[in-house]
Amino acid sequence: MMAPSSPVEEDKLDRGVQYLEKLGYRVKVTPSCYAREHYLAGSAAMRATEMNELVKDPSVDAIFFARGGFGSSAMLPLLDFREIRSQRKLMVGYSDITALQWGIYARCGLPSLSAGMPATDFCNKPVNPKFEEPFWKFIETGRIDYQLTPDVTVDHAMVNGVALPGTLSVAAKLAGTSWLPSLKNTILILEDVGESRHKIEGYLWQAKLGGWFDSSSAVLFGDFSPPEKETFPDNPDLETILKRIFDGSKVPYIMGIPYGHIDHKIPFPVGQEISLSLGLSVTISSTDTLFDF
Repeated sequence: MMAPSSPVEEDKLDRGVQYLEKLGYRVKVTPSCYAREHYLAGSAAMRATEMNELVKDPSVDAIFFARGGFGSSAMLPLLDFREIRSQRKLMVGYSDITALQWGIYARCGLPSLSAGMPATDFCNKPVNPKFEEPFWKFIETGRIDYQLTPDVTVDHAMVNGVALPGTLSVAAKLAGTSWLPSLKNTILILEDVGESRHKIEGYLWQAKLGGWFDSSSAVLFGDFSPPEKETFPDNPDLETILKRIFDGSKVPYIMGIPYGHIDHKIPFPVGQEISLSLGLSVTISSTDTLFDF
């Protein structure tokens, strides 16, 4: 386990480690989990070196990122992608980890898991069963299989695409770089936290102008947790913003997916094909297991 972004609260880290150890896992905690350099968990060079070492370490089967925050994108130029591709270890995280997961998928074609982390989710007492149960089911099977009721329904459609879940503001910052994966035939699953409505709309316009939605098969929107104080007093709701963004578009989109900075988030694979059945309810399922490389 390592911290690729912001500093970790030690009490939360300890609870997360204890949770995993009680399940029988041996947990290796790297120095970045206790490091602090301003709002970062140590320098980018230190964090990248740790991650490269975990990738090469034969005793490590999976890399859990302790928490998100800010800063993982600075590691991208320093990672050993040849070794990452060769070792093919499962990497688990979300939020700022979007930069690593999308960047690694862009460079290696290596899938990962966008899901809760030890110092943000496994540390909760109790751990929310709506998060816990589908997480461990995925770890056992490498598949997702959900039937959900979205906030806004769409005309019935059946689509397949490669899942690209992530935090919108982090993903948007990869635009124009070599770390942004191809978005052709993808199913984008987007969420965010603490961003004012006009910034969310700005990120979405950036994505639209960049052709993201023209390339994708469908777009799913998770939770967009509001900031403590909005910038403007007359903010539209998310549904209104999405109607503006997708006006005239043929790409299906839905709201209300339980994914994001919430304690009942469901996991999504990054870089694995999934199938959607859209309508009054939404069925989301893997077309294959993530572990069948």
